[in-house]
Amino acid sequence: MLALIAAATISCNPGVLFSQVAAATGGAAWKSVGEVSAVGNLRSSGLNGTAAFHDDMRGGRYTNRQTLSVAGETLEVYDGQTDWVRDISGGVHAYDAWYPRALAVTQAYLTRRAYLASNPQGTFSCVGTGSSGSDTTQLVRVQPPGAIPATLAINNRTHLVESIAIRAPIETDITTFADYRQVGRLVLPFAISHASSFEPENGDRTDVTRYTVSVNATASDFQKPREIDNARTLANANSTTVPVALEGRQLLVWASINGRAPMPFILDTGGHAILDTAAAKILGVRGFGAGVSGGAGSGTIGLQYARVRSMRIGNAELLDQPMLVIPYPYDFYERGKRVPLAGILGLEWFERYAARIDYAKRNLTLTPLANFTFRGAATRVPIRFQQDMPLANAAADGNNGWFGVDTGNAGLLILYGDYLRRTGLFAKYTPGATIKGSGTGGSNSGTIQTLSSFGIGGSNIRSLKADFTQMKTGSFSSWTEAGDLGLTVLSHFTPTFDYANGTLYLEPVAHPLDIPPNRSGIAFTKNQSSTIDVEAVRPNSPATVAGIVAGDTITAVNGRSASEFSSADFLDLVTAPAGSVVRLTIRRGANTRAVELTLRHP
Repeated sequence: MLALIAAATISCNPGVLFSQVAAATGGAAWKSVGEVSAVGNLRSSGLNGTAAFHDDMRGGRYTNRQTLSVAGETLEVYDGQTDWVRDISGGVHAYDAWYPRALAVTQAYLTRRAYLASNPQGTFSCVGTGSSGSDTTQLVRVQPPGAIPATLAINNRTHLVESIAIRAPIETDITTFADYRQVGRLVLPFAISHASSFEPENGDRTDVTRYTVSVNATASDFQKPREIDNARTLANANSTTVPVALEGRQLLVWASINGRAPMPFILDTGGHAILDTAAAKILGVRGFGAGVSGGAGSGTIGLQYARVRSMRIGNAELLDQPMLVIPYPYDFYERGKRVPLAGILGLEWFERYAARIDYAKRNLTLTPLANFTFRGAATRVPIRFQQDMPLANAAADGNNGWFGVDTGNAGLLILYGDYLRRTGLFAKYTPGATIKGSGTGGSNSGTIQTLSSFGIGGSNIRSLKADFTQMKTGSFSSWTEAGDLGLTVLSHFTPTFDYANGTLYLEPVAHPLDIPPNRSGIAFTKNQSSTIDVEAVRPNSPATVAGIVAGDTITAVNGRSASEFSSADFLDLVTAPAGSVVRLTIRRGANTRAVELTLRHP
């Protein structure tokens, strides 16, 4: 039944509007259509390619295929129950967290144009007006049963749908339609564009070159994608075990690109294969295109696409792989006198291999998922995917939510603003000390609190410090997730990630890693090799007593030039036992002075 909700200041009737849309695009002809397919030319992130889609007009199934030069192909298929994605690396996983499941229902509803039925299901309301050149549009909010709402902009003159906007976890996704033409008895758009409010530069446009309208849908058009056969394990090994390191609490693994000497990469369950531009230059890898990447920061950073012949970790190898090339700032890749950080590795490895991370022994074991069976004593925790980060159910102070399980998170457990407000945790805790962090796209901030407990997989971690963030942009602003857990939680276990079976195996360890706090009170970064920059100072800390303030620079540490210390090296010094003394040379403007910090518990 069509439920009409009158908007107080807008005079419009959704039922009449949708009747006009139906008449303008084919009317009764839609009843005899089983599938609409199209191919066209694609432009995205400065690259050219092709696009193809299939829409099941009766069942709501859909397939979207995009192929870009250099970047490769992505394929998304909704088979009527599960939304499957094959990403540019060739791996396959489901989007099966609650939000993508609800979104798939919405997309299926829109795909079959259910709002055009004579007696459509759902709730509809007029929510405003817009403009389109010299024309005006009516904005109608469509709420399919049990799904995510969408807002359709309908042209008052042509009665055609010009755009569809849907609220996503950290942004609004907008699809626009233009250049409508007659295709048999139907009227269909020949220009289709997608963009997001957070990363508009990554928008794409498809110019359709051919539509095919069929009476019946073809089942093979909506089957789960097959994984590309581009992974192998050398020397007939059943698995491979390699050393990892924790530098500045960041989990690093060494990988060889195109057969070159292994370089250090962050191992990040939520990341993709990324090369810093400096590493790409060393390797002779050239980037193409002009997109952007967002992440834990408040903004975005530019990116290009490249392809490499191989990526190898130990005896595990991926062939013909795309990599993002990103111009990270100095503070991302610096490692003092050691080889700089080369980039990030993530999803493409976890899709192909079960990954066991032994924080105590500092090693990583990769086993092909095709022949992996977990053996051992562990709690099995289901993991789901909203996009590329695995999510697990956990509870902060007894409040359940879905948390990103993020091996790339070297900091505290992070709780997001919407979850904090919804659960009352903001009100429960008094404001704590400000904390600043960094991620792809820039900086992020929050306040430090100490939770009574954090539970996951039947284990309860007591007195766990957490970052209460209120970020408005970036991945930490998500309204669909509770937060992000990393080293401070995962190091209580030996975790094994099994993406194929949607399972995280957690083996509790008798003695979790000792992760001491920063006892100096200095929040710092390295923006150049010669100095360490003071970004913030905690009140009533040793740094405060020494008169250090934000904006100061550290030029020497314990009598040695700051150029000899990486950020990780300096962190090791300021997390030394209470009572340890750190001697610093501080520069403020043209003045330089020596200070001594006696570390103490924060």
